[in-house]
Amino acid sequence: MTNYLKQIEPVDVRYLIDLKEVKDIVADMLGEGNSVVSIRVSYDETDDETGAELIRPMVELEEISGLTEADRHAVLSSGLNLDAPFDNGDQVFRTIFGPSHVITAATEDEDGSFFTVEVPYEEYRNL
Repeated sequence: MTNYLKQIEPVDVRYLIDLKEVKDIVADMLGEGNSVVSIRVSYDETDDETGAELIRPMVELEEISGLTEADRHAVLSSGLNLDAPFDNGDQVFRTIFGPSHVITAATEDEDGSFFTVEVPYEEYRNL
């Protein structure tokens, strides 16, 4: 790294996170509720009102067997919901990256699928 690079202030920090890493974080967020659901991470690509591509992560939680009220409470206390995959995805990414993150790409290659996520440098620096 040169001294010149130290003179430049970055604007954004870019992360690559694969879907398995997201799934592992969701399992950790669920705590005890992890044992009563299966986790599936995916995404949907749509266009916003301006025509720009919008990538929405989805975290689907499917009950493994009949949930008891205690099991349901364990899942809900994590901040996630059994019936809201898009809300779950938004919540997970806010928890990981903060409120100002932007998912700029979802890529599938021979190593699997991953998200490219940008976070403002100021937020990254203040972690």
